Amino acid sequence: MMPVDSLPVAPVSDDSFKALMARRQTPQAGIAQPPLRPIPTATMPAALAPLPGEAWFDPDSVNWVDTDHANHLAAAQSAGRSGGVVPGADGNRFLARIAERRAAEHAGSRLASTSQGSGRLLERLRSERRTNRAGGEDDEHRRELPGHGGELADPHAWPLPAQLVHEFEQLAARARGRAADVDAWSTATLDELDGVLQTAGPHDAGAPAALVALGDAVEAGMGLAASLADRPLAAETRRAALGLARRVAVWRATAALGAELVAAAPVTTTADTSRLLTALEGFEATQLPRDAAAAHVALAALASAPAASTPAVTKAVSDHYLAANVRIAVHHGLVSRLLPEASVSSGPLRDVILGRQVRGTKTVEQSTNVRFIPDPDRIHMELLVNGDVASRTVTESGPVTIHSRGAATFVVRKPIMVSAGGLAFGTALASASNQARLANIQTGFDSVPIMGQIVRNIARNQHDDSRQEASREVNEKIIMNARREVDAQVEPRFTEMAATIRGRAWDPLVRLGLDPTPVKLETTASVASARLRLAGDGQFAAHTPRPRAPEEALLAVQFHESAVNNACERLGIAGRRLRLEEFVMLICERLGVEPRQPDDLPEGVTVTFAAEQPVRIECRDGLMHVRVALDALESGRRNWYDIIAQVAYRPVRSGVQVSLEREGPVQLSGPGHQGRMELALRTVFGKIFVKERPIAILPAKLATHPGLADVQAVQAVCADGWFAMALAESAPVAATPPPAPVAEQPPRRLLRR
Repeated sequence: MMPVDSLPVAPVSDDSFKALMARRQTPQAGIAQPPLRPIPTATMPAALAPLPGEAWFDPDSVNWVDTDHANHLAAAQSAGRSGGVVPGADGNRFLARIAERRAAEHAGSRLASTSQGSGRLLERLRSERRTNRAGGEDDEHRRELPGHGGELADPHAWPLPAQLVHEFEQLAARARGRAADVDAWSTATLDELDGVLQTAGPHDAGAPAALVALGDAVEAGMGLAASLADRPLAAETRRAALGLARRVAVWRATAALGAELVAAAPVTTTADTSRLLTALEGFEATQLPRDAAAAHVALAALASAPAASTPAVTKAVSDHYLAANVRIAVHHGLVSRLLPEASVSSGPLRDVILGRQVRGTKTVEQSTNVRFIPDPDRIHMELLVNGDVASRTVTESGPVTIHSRGAATFVVRKPIMVSAGGLAFGTALASASNQARLANIQTGFDSVPIMGQIVRNIARNQHDDSRQEASREVNEKIIMNARREVDAQVEPRFTEMAATIRGRAWDPLVRLGLDPTPVKLETTASVASARLRLAGDGQFAAHTPRPRAPEEALLAVQFHESAVNNACERLGIAGRRLRLEEFVMLICERLGVEPRQPDDLPEGVTVTFAAEQPVRIECRDGLMHVRVALDALESGRRNWYDIIAQVAYRPVRSGVQVSLEREGPVQLSGPGHQGRMELALRTVFGKIFVKERPIAILPAKLATHPGLADVQAVQAVCADGWFAMALAESAPVAATPPPAPVAEQPPRRLLRR
């Protein structure tokens, strides 16, 4: 995922936060920016967020741990065994501190498994959790903390990152006894986090130094994750490190703002900063739209602060909470498979060459291919049309008739570009070559001795003299005709395809108010990729690392749950009372698809959706969880109130298709499902979420395309808020060796008793 760093830059002066997001700020003179350090590039696991203080790079090209860091890590592990200090560990101060901690333990000053600082932090978190439960809050579903929803807590303190602490607490527990390095890193990170929280918030003069120390833990964690052989533990370590990176990036930006305003910081700016950070922590814990909206309001208020550092705060929040939430990558090999097969056509030929009439027949064999042109800002490709023309012609000039056989080849290159401005075509370019062989010459004097031979010799000499000129004219005609035919066939088809995509996908998103934005369009020699953000006013997009597509993928599609949830929020169903038939019609209308009622839709059912988050999607633990909250469900004489229905779908690969199949029964909660009518209620939801009707992800037309006969789905996962699928070429099936010949056994003798 890539933030919109490449969008046009303008001063932050618009009152609209949407405009503020669209006109991203780049580092300018006078804006407090952390020092930048180069990030080495390689093919290491991708992640969402850059390290604190780093310039933004394409995550797919970021190597989060270079050779030096790997050496420091190995030295730290060695130091833990030998009691020494990491030599040259100043490349990552955090690893050096862990090594010193281990050296102290080895020397006899053993520290507790949970240090004093992290112990205070965890106890504070547990205390606030107990307070929430005592107050009647549902900790499992809400996990609300003081200041949740953007309410002002303490304007002179950092918000407690409860979700982050919880992740580190779980990581340390899982690593204990399995990976001492991860356990030590988790504990030391909580120590550093507690040191930041002990300062008096972003306006404390000691906050920047504490945040720099905390930032070292991010790089150390990513390096540690890259070195782990335990892949699940490595993923969890990386996830915790990136969660920390988001906080450090935003907190350092707010600390820079606080340092600039430390002399005369207005109370409103201090309060807006606190509201922003509190709302972000609320969003991290609950993903509720109201937390995202509160953060937008606070950030828009900060934009008016009289400080040069405010754009840096806006950029930090945008980079980490408004990243692209849809990514589609198409390999050159997939496009080649979907192109039309080679065609052969024959027909009459009539033309004029060098002023003489030419007639005959021609056979054209034509094939189509595509070439990706590397472009960092567009999807850029060339459609290649290759043709071979075989011809038999007759040219008449007075009493002379010339029979020829010709062979010509041509190549047409038609540039096609897709940018943020839409679809565009370049001028078709073509090249051609031809060869003609004289087959026979007939004249009106063939029956006249001597004269016939003289006339044929003259005709042959004239033919040889004009061969090059005729060849040039033939080439020009081939090029002109080929370009005209390609333009006439390609442009209307691609324009129609673009109009279909716009009508069925793009325009419905615009009508929903999701403001679809191409965050990054890019083409390499083998892959064209598009990263999009679907988020309207007051909404966030992706903020977690997406699953990495397999290297051999021909097609990779990844979307973050925020894309679906943002769309659900814009459907306009919150608090509405609708019959199921009306609900289906509304969805079809909003999505711009032809209305169609499912055959098994329950009849006579009316639902009243909850006022907040009536429908929510979560991608986690390998499943896609769908949650529906209803204030009422009416079915004939039976009515239920305050119902929450949850159903899980598991992505399943079957050949080239990926489907979502229901996993287990529909789970019901809320006071409305209790009682003897629970079976009837389950029957209603069972007809809505039909177990026997999987949801196919790929369109049937694509899944059944003959060009994909050797392609299969190789990835279908739900993790960290992302659904990801990928197609790749099927591995060749090894030929089964013939069975080894069985040695003939002599017949057994029957023993008589």
